[in-house]
Amino acid sequence: MSPKRQKSIKEIQQGQESNNQSPPEQGPISCFLNRNLISVLIFLFALFFAMTFSNPALFLNDEWITVNQLHQLGEGHQIIVNEGKYGTFLNGTPGPYMQSHHNLLGYTMMLPVLSLPALWFFGLFGDQFRLAVIFLWSLLPIAMAVLVDVYRPQYARWRGVRWTWLVVGAAFAGFLANLVFYYPWPFTAPDAPVEAAAVVFTNHLLFAALAVMAYLTCRIIFEDTWFSLFGTIACVSCSSYIFWASNAKDHMLVAAMTAAVILFLVRYIRHGALRDAALGFAFIGLLAWARPEVGLAVFIFAVLYFVGLQISRGLLRRPVKETVKVLCMPLATLAGAIPLFINNICVTGNPLVPSFYVYQSGAWGAESGGAFIGSTDTIGDVVQAVPAPSDGVSSFLSMVTTQFTSSWSTLPGDIFGILFAPESGNMSLVAVSPLIVLAVILIPVLYLDYRKGERSPNLPVMIFLFVAACAIWVAYARSLPMLSTSHGIVPDIRYLSPLYLPAGLLGVYGIRRLNGAINSKRLMLSLTAVIAISAPALLLAMMLIQPYGGRYAGYTQFFTQITSVLLAATLILIAARERFGISQRWVTAALLLLVAVPFGWQMMMVFLYSVAKFNGYPLWIPVVETLYEHCIGVNGITPP
Repeated sequence: MSPKRQKSIKEIQQGQESNNQSPPEQGPISCFLNRNLISVLIFLFALFFAMTFSNPALFLNDEWITVNQLHQLGEGHQIIVNEGKYGTFLNGTPGPYMQSHHNLLGYTMMLPVLSLPALWFFGLFGDQFRLAVIFLWSLLPIAMAVLVDVYRPQYARWRGVRWTWLVVGAAFAGFLANLVFYYPWPFTAPDAPVEAAAVVFTNHLLFAALAVMAYLTCRIIFEDTWFSLFGTIACVSCSSYIFWASNAKDHMLVAAMTAAVILFLVRYIRHGALRDAALGFAFIGLLAWARPEVGLAVFIFAVLYFVGLQISRGLLRRPVKETVKVLCMPLATLAGAIPLFINNICVTGNPLVPSFYVYQSGAWGAESGGAFIGSTDTIGDVVQAVPAPSDGVSSFLSMVTTQFTSSWSTLPGDIFGILFAPESGNMSLVAVSPLIVLAVILIPVLYLDYRKGERSPNLPVMIFLFVAACAIWVAYARSLPMLSTSHGIVPDIRYLSPLYLPAGLLGVYGIRRLNGAINSKRLMLSLTAVIAISAPALLLAMMLIQPYGGRYAGYTQFFTQITSVLLAATLILIAARERFGISQRWVTAALLLLVAVPFGWQMMMVFLYSVAKFNGYPLWIPVVETLYEHCIGVNGITPP
C-alpha cells in the first residue's frame, strides 16, 4: 500500500474516532447558564436599566422609617425607637412626620435586612463606593455580550457584523467617560445618606428578579419564548415597578414576593409538582413578612383556591395518605413566616401582632402604667412609647377584622375612583395599567369559551390570577375610601401596586386570545422599537408643551388622557376587526402604543423627578448625570 493511501486511511479513522467522542462535559455553572440564559440576560439588563436612570434618594417621607431601621441595624443598635439620623431636626427633635408616628419604627424589617449586604458592600469602598457601582454598571453589558457570544453564537452576528464586540467596546468607552465626570460621594460622614443608596440598590435587584419571574411565568403560560418576552415587557411597562425600583419604599419588595408566589403556584397548577406548591406557600409567608395584610389576604384566597382545585381534580377519591399530604402544603406558609414571627416578637412582644401595631395604638403615659413598646424618654412633647398589646390573639383578631372591613355605602364610588379617576389627581390603576381592562374583558370571553366546550389548559391559571388580584383588593378593604382621595398616596395607587402583575398577565393573555394569529417575534421586536421611540418623544413633547400648565398635576392629566384615548381606540379597533374584518395591523399598532405610554410615564417619574427627591445622591452614572444637567436643564421640580 502506498504511503499516500495509508495516510488517507489514518485520517479517516481519526475523524471517525473524533465523531464518536462525546462532547466535553460542562460544569454546573455552565449548564445552568446554558439552560437559563434568557432569564440571566433579563436579570442583567433589568439591573443595568434601573441603574442607568435612577438616583439613590428618597421620594416619600415614609422611607425615613426604612432607612432609619437599616442605619440602626447596621450599627448594631435597637430597631424600635428612631435614633434620629433621618426625619429629625438638627437639635435632635423629631420632625412632624416622626412625631405623628411616636418617633417609633413600625415597619417590618424585611427590606432593611435584605439591604444590609448592599450597605456592607458599599462600606468596603468608603467614599469611593460610587466608583464600584460604575464599574459594575460597565460590566453588565459586557457580561451580556459574552454570554450571548459563548452560549448562543448564532445570535452574536447581525448582517455579518459581530455586534457583541461592539457592545464590549461601548461599555469600555462608557466606563472611561464616566471616569472623566466622576466625583466621589460621601460615605463616612455622619449624615451621609448611605442607607438610602443601599435600600435603592436592593430595590434594583428586586426589580431585576421580578422581571425574571414575570418572564418565567409567561413562559409557563404561553410556551413561546418570543411572546413571553413580549409579555414581560408589557407587564413591566404597564405598572409602576420601574419607579418603585428607584426608591426606598417597600412596594418593590411586596411586588417581588407576589411575583414569586404567582410563579411557583402557576408552576404547580400546570405541572403538579408538590415542591412548587410548597415553595409558593412559603413565599406567601415571606410576603406576609414584607406586608402582613397582603400576605394574610393572599394566604386565605390561595388556600381556598388550592382546596377547590384539588376537589376539582378528584383528590377526595385518592388514598387518604396522599390527600393529607397534598392538603398539608399550605402549612409551608408557617415556615416562610418564621422571620415575621421573630420580627413581631422583637417589636410587639407577640408573634401574632405585627410591628405596624405601634402606629395603630395611642401614646403610652407613665401614669397609665403597664407594659409598653418604645422608650420612656420623651423628646420635647414627643412620647416615644405606645401600650403593649394586652392579649395577642384578641389583638390579632381585632386588627384582622378592622383591616378587612370596608365601607359598603361608598364601595362602588371608591372602586370607580381607584380604577379611573382618583380625587387626589394621581394616576389611576387603569392609567398606569390599561391591561386591567383587557383582563376584565377576558372574563366573559373565557366563560363563553367554557360554555362552548373549549376549555384551555390555562383556564385554572387564569382563575388563579383573578383570585390573586381579588386578594390584593381585599387586603386593603379598609383603606379603599382613602386610596383615591389621599394626596399622600402618590404617584399612583401605590398600595395596590402588586395588582399590576396578575392583571398584566391576564391582560397579556387577553391580547393573545383576542388578537388572533400573532407573529410573536415581530410583535416583541415591534414593541421594543415603539417603546424606544415613543417614550423619549412623549417626554420631549411634555417638556416643550407643558400640558395643562405643567407641574405634576398637568403631567398626570397628560398621560392619563393619552392612555384613555389609546385604550378607547384599541377597544374600538378590536371590535371593528371582529365585526368588519379590518386589518390586524391597526389593532397591533394601537396595542403597542397603549403599552408604551405607561412606560413613558414611569420614565418621567424616575428620570425627570429625580431632582425632587431628598436625603440621597444624584444619578448613579456620571455621564447620565451630566447629560441630564446640560441637555434637559431641570433645576427643580415641585414634588407631587
